[in-house]
Amino acid sequence: MPHHTPIYTALQQYVQHNKLRLHMPGHIGRGMTARELQPVAGIDVTEVPGLDDFHLPREIIGQSRTLLAHAYGAGESYFLVNGATSGLEALFLALTSEGEKVLVPRNAHRSFYGGMVLSGAMPVYIPVQTMPEPGIALAVTAEDIRNLLGQSDKLVFLASPSYYGTTCDVEQIAQLVHESGRLLLVDEAHGAHFNFSPQLPPSALQCGADAAVNGLHKTLPVLNQGACLHLAESLKGSRTINQAVSLITTTSPSYPIMASIELARALLEEKGAALLDQALDYAAQFRQEARSLGGLKCYREELLGVPGVKGLDGLKILIGTGKTGLTGYDLDRILREKYQIQVEIADNKYILAMFSIFHQKQDWDYFYQALRQIAQTVAVAGPAEPEMVALPPYPEVVLSPRQAFKNPVKRMPLKECRGKLAGEMVAAYPPGIPCLLPGELITEAVQNYLEYLQQIGARLQGPEDISLRHLSILDV
Repeated sequence: MPHHTPIYTALQQYVQHNKLRLHMPGHIGRGMTARELQPVAGIDVTEVPGLDDFHLPREIIGQSRTLLAHAYGAGESYFLVNGATSGLEALFLALTSEGEKVLVPRNAHRSFYGGMVLSGAMPVYIPVQTMPEPGIALAVTAEDIRNLLGQSDKLVFLASPSYYGTTCDVEQIAQLVHESGRLLLVDEAHGAHFNFSPQLPPSALQCGADAAVNGLHKTLPVLNQGACLHLAESLKGSRTINQAVSLITTTSPSYPIMASIELARALLEEKGAALLDQALDYAAQFRQEARSLGGLKCYREELLGVPGVKGLDGLKILIGTGKTGLTGYDLDRILREKYQIQVEIADNKYILAMFSIFHQKQDWDYFYQALRQIAQTVAVAGPAEPEMVALPPYPEVVLSPRQAFKNPVKRMPLKECRGKLAGEMVAAYPPGIPCLLPGELITEAVQNYLEYLQQIGARLQGPEDISLRHLSILDV
């Protein structure tokens, strides 16, 4: 069963037949002009006989979806070839209606906003627990959800794990949500590997969630955009979810992406526990050695001590710059230019490195040695650290994301935007978490935070003017 790969096997058989391809795509399996792309061209085909239909799966795609659901303990699973974003948007579109209030964590990915634009849902934001140093949002608490449940019509959305690998107490939250007669849906984009090792936090479905979305490409050997949507038995066979997934998904699905999902699933079922346990052992050794990094700091216990945090993905390595005198951007640049190491994200106070089951001991050692050498070249007791900029108060939601999306906008200098309604999203990326969304009031605190992002040169997505000298506001 674990080795059964119907999609990949069918693609191999198609290639071996060496047919004259008189169908899409135009490269016909051999016309890629770049040598690096040629190997994948052979299996980059369209929905010809024998390769099933993504939107009406009855053969190999249907079989592979069943295998995927079995591996993840789901009642039903969908391939997502447009990324985890499409799964989250499909859930909003299928399960919420115009004006319905939905509990959403403020540290949700920007795709939550897209889902609310499509569905017309009105967000009720759940307070996010943060770790003041280095200033990151990590989790929501069951108590806050309990206090807000009465404001939700029928759905609660979570983002767990966070970008930094911390998980919420999904099991307790699921119990609270279900006792109130509501559904719990989880953005588990960074937790696709949780189901395959007891050393990792339990998966959202194992904790009782009604649906979970995995960005498989983030942590597994899956091509970019490869993701999946899992439904528990409570939502299995939902006609509206099936329609929503189909509506949002391209009519030219990528067979290389689907094959990579299938092969990753087969690998994890066969060797996932051993591979993950080895990688987590390397992570534990690294953290032990990282205690001697001088002014640099490898976070672990501090993350687990934040209210609402229940578990931690050991393969996410968060390094704080401490009192070295370096910013996270400096550390990122040195690692890239001097050591040819590219980390996942850099911010003013930290870098985040993501390790996978394919990193070997020498990779972990090389990263440690690079950090050690950098720490030795800077003053351990460096200049005083700048005062931490507090996360801004959550803006007041005046219009729903959909209402704001439909309104005209005009541009104004940022310094004149206080008291206006935002007309565009502002998100530092990565991790792509909005600090301002259309339809929200720009308070003094929000304006100050936008000026802070401007001053530190954060990489932004959303605003038309990425320098933030001007901002789009609603012309209402």
